[in-house]
Amino acid sequence: MIFAFVEDGTVEVLASESAARTWEPIDVESRVVVFYADDGTWLEPRFTRPNRHRFFGWVLEQGAFELVRNPAGHPTIDSIDVALSEAVALEPNPYFRTIDDIRRHLAARRPSEAQAESMKGPRDHE
Repeated sequence: MIFAFVEDGTVEVLASESAARTWEPIDVESRVVVFYADDGTWLEPRFTRPNRHRFFGWVLEQGAFELVRNPAGHPTIDSIDVALSEAVALEPNPYFRTIDDIRRHLAARRPSEAQAESMKGPRDHE
């Protein structure tokens, strides 16, 4: 499952990465839509074939992309929590009825503070 946050504040819940590829690569490149995995990790678009531009930014040829998990994020990409706080609509889907349902889903997938502490290595405690 993939969450697609559209710049107009709409959230779409997609069944798979292939469903994400229905977005035009130029829109993905321009960040009209930003994707997150079902655990809230940003899915970075990596272009396997770049969009070809011509004069004045017109797109000559649409490229192709794949989505790659990037837990480190990017300074210009909001966390999924921020994206959810800015969301205004959820497209109908078979998984969630409300944006709050998505929040609860993400909260259940995140480790508790105690679990996160127990997963740290010795260097993390210094």
